[in-house]
Amino acid sequence: MSWKFEKQRHTSRVLDFSASGAFIVTNEVLPVGTPLRLIFAMVEGELKLEAVVRNSTAGRGMGVEFLSIGGKELEIILKALKRLLPW
Repeated sequence: MSWKFEKQRHTSRVLDFSASGAFIVTNEVLPVGTPLRLIFAMVEGELKLEAVVRNSTAGRGMGVEFLSIGGKELEIILKALKRLLPW
């Protein structure tokens, strides 16, 4: 997964992915309230989302909340969750 802050682009692992947000594993945490642009390359398709940092822990990463999810984005997220989670 890639994320963009200002003009810098980073690549990180994602833990705890849901329909409303995710936890990004990174050493470069940002302050709570920082807006981000996220790009997920998934089997279901490329997912581009605006997000905001809701919590961060130095050395661990940051929790982000997805903002303004449209129908297409929600469909990709739900398909990915169906594939990843053993319902």
